[in-house]
Order: sequence, then C-alpha cells, then structure tokens
Amino acid sequence: MATCPRCKGHLTDGHRCPRRRGLIALEIAACAIGGGFLALLLLAAFDPHGQVTDMDAVSFLAGALVAVGINRALRA
Repeated sequence: MATCPRCKGHLTDGHRCPRRRGLIALEIAACAIGGGFLALLLLAAFDPHGQVTDMDAVSFLAGALVAVGINRALRA
C-alpha cells in the first residue's frame, strides 16, 4: 500500500493528514482558558455575595480541566 509523503500514513481514498501539533496545543489552551472563565462566571453567578473565599483558582482550574476533557472526548 502507498504511504503519504507528508505524514507517512496509509494513503487511502479518504486519507487526511493529521493536524499540526502547534494547532492542537493552541486549541487545547484556548479551550482551557474558555472553560476556566466560564467556571469563574458560574461561581460569580451562584455566589453573588462572595461568601465562598479563595475559590477563584480552584474553580478556574476545575473548569479548565472539565473543558479540556470534554473537548478531547468529543474529538476522539
């Protein structure tokens, strides 16, 4: 079977080369930042009086991890 000269994969009728690593890393970073800010907005919406202290970083990280997890699950 023939191989693709660019990615060295099997050259079939429906062959598409995988995207570059830089674009994938940029997509993951953008998804993490978006998920983190969405989590901060949800925290602000459910805690308008600021009773939960020191949860900003935790909510940002949790939102980022959830967003990246969902993105990777949908991409697979």
